[in-house]
Amino acid sequence: MKTSETTTSTADFKETGDPPHEKMRYDRISLLKSISQIIAIIVAIIGFLILFGWAFNIPMFKSPGPAFSTVKSNVGLAFIAIGISLWIFQIQRENKWVHIIAQIFSVLAIILGCAIMLEYFFNLNLGIDQMMFREAKGALLTYTPNRMAFTAALNISLLGLALLSMDQKTKGGYRVSQALAIISGFLSLLSLLGYVYGVQLLYYIPNYTSISIYAAFTFFLMAVAVLFAQPDKGPMGVITSDYFGGYLARRLIPVAIIIPIFFGELAILGQYAGFYGGNFSVSLVVISTTIIFILVIWWNSLSFNWMDIKRERAEIELKRYKDNLEIMVQEKTAELTSTNLELEDEVKERKSAEEELKKSLGEKELLMKEIHHRVKNNLMVIYSLLNLQSRYIKDKETKDIFQESQRRARSMALIHELLYQSQQHNEVDFGSYIHTISTELFRNYSLNSEQVKLNLKTEDIMLDVNTAVPLGLIVNELVSNSMKHAFPDEREGEIDIRFFKEDDNYVLVVKDDGVGMPPDLDINTTETLGLQVVDSLITQIHGDLKLIREGGTTFQISFREPDFRNK
Repeated sequence: MKTSETTTSTADFKETGDPPHEKMRYDRISLLKSISQIIAIIVAIIGFLILFGWAFNIPMFKSPGPAFSTVKSNVGLAFIAIGISLWIFQIQRENKWVHIIAQIFSVLAIILGCAIMLEYFFNLNLGIDQMMFREAKGALLTYTPNRMAFTAALNISLLGLALLSMDQKTKGGYRVSQALAIISGFLSLLSLLGYVYGVQLLYYIPNYTSISIYAAFTFFLMAVAVLFAQPDKGPMGVITSDYFGGYLARRLIPVAIIIPIFFGELAILGQYAGFYGGNFSVSLVVISTTIIFILVIWWNSLSFNWMDIKRERAEIELKRYKDNLEIMVQEKTAELTSTNLELEDEVKERKSAEEELKKSLGEKELLMKEIHHRVKNNLMVIYSLLNLQSRYIKDKETKDIFQESQRRARSMALIHELLYQSQQHNEVDFGSYIHTISTELFRNYSLNSEQVKLNLKTEDIMLDVNTAVPLGLIVNELVSNSMKHAFPDEREGEIDIRFFKEDDNYVLVVKDDGVGMPPDLDINTTETLGLQVVDSLITQIHGDLKLIREGGTTFQISFREPDFRNK
């Protein structure tokens, strides 16, 4: 359909929900990612505190006490770099330049760690140990003043590489970053256990600088943060999964780490206190951890047994439902079979009746008249049913919708009534139709003839039924629209309806001098059902619409009738 009005479009959206178990895993993953971000910030803050301690000579920020080696200033610098890098990686990955900044921090950390290791391997002094702050010679467990431990340099390199390879994985699907983080975490944990158990060899290598307890603890935190940064991938994906393997891992891994450390420390404290000797201490650790692990395994076995019981119950319930469903299907199938047989008999009866009807009709015109008569009657039955149903409707908007449907059914029924009364079985006097339908609508809307005048000027034009039906619906919609909306608050006015032939075109004009349509309304995109129907029907008859908004509202529709009269 052609029109001079502009078109608009609307957009909508949908909300979707996840299954409960998927939401639980999503919440679990989100929590671990949040923890990773927090740890990254904490690591960077620790780095700043270390540098602050060196800048203002605050001993507490460099070591817990005089019996502990100090954390070196370059370690604080590395903590700032890897902490910021991981934090940026977590909060923003779509922005290319921000991602590059995170990679630069990681590369700087790797360069620093590798440079320190080169100094150890080749006994060099690259001048980077005291480039920020100087440390006096003879510091506790320090090979060269202010040079970080070899283990610290190795951890910095491992964590820097882990941050650079966040999106990398092997052919087997293993995450490179998580493997490097696990190695770093293991080395850091060894150093921490050395401090906890008083085993110097675990955190200090002779002729090398000792790793400080601050550095060991922070490296362990950073390794955990890297693992938590991608909790749904690699080894962490197994732990956070909703399968039995993930459920078991989340229960056993913390126990496997904490229990041996706890009982080991407990045994050492008892040995230092003189309660027992070394052999008894080892026996105590073995027995205690064995008992705890047996209890944990037993507890998990109970949990898995309960899960199996619930699964078996669910399977039994599912089987019962399946059996009931099969019975219901069989019953419904029998009912459908019976109904189909009844329908077949009814179809046979109707076919027989149709054959008898065809035989009794001698001419094609009589048959067409009978068809139009039946269609008209069926439409009037629909009209009557809608009328009866609308009496029980209290809501005005719903009742209006029913009444609009009644009028549409009546407009189509009137076409077939005129065809039934006409000498032509496929053509209708459309001028007469306009007079009849307009008068009925005027009466249905209970308009006061003194308030609103109806002016009709139509030519006697015969239209094919294929054109008359959609054009009749158009007349119904446009005239109803004017009567319903053009004259609110008892406003006076006129409705003009004209139908004439101009050259090879037929022209229908429906005009009112009422309040007019909203200036932003577009018939092509309106959500009003009546105007949508008009738009669709104009397209059906291959017509053109001209909408005039001055002095009220004027719809002018022009079309050519297809040449199917002789078909």
